[in-house]
Amino acid sequence: MNAVRRVGLYLFTAVAFTLVSQVAFGWGFWSHRTINKYAVTLLPEPLENFYEAHVDYISAHASDPDMRRGEWKDEGNYHYMDMDDYGTYPKFNVPPTYKEAVEKYGEKAVVKDGMVAWRVGIDVDSLTEAMRAHDIPLVLHLSADLGHYVADMHVPLHATKNYNGQFTGNIGVHYRWETGIPDRYGKDYSFNGIGKAFYIKDPVEHALKILTHSYSLLNKVFRSDSIAKAGIPKDELYKVEVRDGKKEYIYSDEYYKKFNDQLNGMDESQMREATRAVASYWYTAWVNAGKPRFWEEGNNEK
Repeated sequence: MNAVRRVGLYLFTAVAFTLVSQVAFGWGFWSHRTINKYAVTLLPEPLENFYEAHVDYISAHASDPDMRRGEWKDEGNYHYMDMDDYGTYPKFNVPPTYKEAVEKYGEKAVVKDGMVAWRVGIDVDSLTEAMRAHDIPLVLHLSADLGHYVADMHVPLHATKNYNGQFTGNIGVHYRWETGIPDRYGKDYSFNGIGKAFYIKDPVEHALKILTHSYSLLNKVFRSDSIAKAGIPKDELYKVEVRDGKKEYIYSDEYYKKFNDQLNGMDESQMREATRAVASYWYTAWVNAGKPRFWEEGNNEK
């Protein structure tokens, strides 16, 4: 059995949850890279021209935050926020800053519940400063990272303490929703007609709105998973493979077809929303920086 772990964020806290499932971090590599790639097309000129020139980097490095999980113990909690530990849908009482949250709930609880909304706010500010400083390597690095965190907020399982279906009999649904479905059906997704990037007045507040919407989709995710599994004999539902000494449960094509049908386009819709949000956060950082042409050496014109 694999262990799904959320590693603690900030100074010293490390919180691990051991559950039956395939290891699941965030959208799969394909999904993250695709979201960053298409987000570039939603930017206004001349910003789009800069990002288009570097789209290969921004796309290729879209999953860097996931790759860092094994190296940085503080990385894990940047990817999610357990909204249900801050109240009841749709009224979640999440403080606007990490500092205020710690003062109200204590650092241990805040760290355990995840940090993605505040991480996004920090990265927008950092990207703004990098643009002002004309630091192109840092702009690219932060853009790829920010795209990852924003995309992760659109995964419903990143908005709840029931993040792997462990409390509802849906163990392993995290991986099946965010990687299994798009890896199988993503080639047919459309990224046309999403709408252009828009300015986000309050990056953290907007992040919390995204997470609240993601949370609202959870009942459908769990219900769809349960319906998809129903009627399929256990020996046809999945097969067990041992990799690196651990059991992995590989679900059947029949299950995934039923799961995808029940979700009725949810993964595609969330990827489309994530794509526009990523572009909008990049655009917001640029506007906040004063719209500098940071890619033109010696040019500080707006």
